[in-house]
Amino acid sequence: MHDTSHPQLALKLSRKPNTDFASFYTGQNTQLVGRLHQVANGSFPGWLYLWGAEQSGKSHLMQAASQLAEDEGFRAFYLSGEQARAGSPLLLENLSSFQLLAIDDIHLLLADPEWEEALFHLYNKIKDLGSTLLVSADASPRQLGVHLPDLASRLMAMEVYQVVAMDDQDKAGVLQLMARQRGFTLSDEVVAFILSRSDRQLSALQAVIERLDHQSLQEKRVITIPFVKKVMSW
Repeated sequence: MHDTSHPQLALKLSRKPNTDFASFYTGQNTQLVGRLHQVANGSFPGWLYLWGAEQSGKSHLMQAASQLAEDEGFRAFYLSGEQARAGSPLLLENLSSFQLLAIDDIHLLLADPEWEEALFHLYNKIKDLGSTLLVSADASPRQLGVHLPDLASRLMAMEVYQVVAMDDQDKAGVLQLMARQRGFTLSDEVVAFILSRSDRQLSALQAVIERLDHQSLQEKRVITIPFVKKVMSW
């Protein structure tokens, strides 16, 4: 059995497939995506704090930035707050060696004073080394409820962006993007029909596209409204 406590192994286990910038529908987040590109490719030395609701796409963006940084030759690490809290704050001790560190869902780590202390020291180490930090949470820095004042002030000093959740027009664009990436197209009528019947969370829409793609390949059928009705039992 492999030791999954090693940072590089944890990195590979944490990332989800197809979480690069090409697979992210920008929508109303054009400025944020542009800044993340600059930070990840090394052309802008920014420290970014992303916040937004669940399913807003912030985790996708954090992973995309980490992937781009690696592609550019930098040592990058993506840390999921959900996975990290199952372990010890000691996990953070060796992460300052990365040139870009992305800590996702940091709010999940802030209920524990030991995690806050470890995050504070990690922040200072990264700053001293001149590396880059990306952080995401479900609230702005001022609304985060950090108990350690020094950590709160450092998070508030970062460049802050709200990840704007998708509206219906954006979700239509997402469906078209998912389809194109799989090698087929959807008519506006089919997109509208899917949105009228499906759960509109991104994960649900992705599951619909995957199912339609699989079934259309098996049956060698074009994806029409009657086909969608049959496959999805709508």
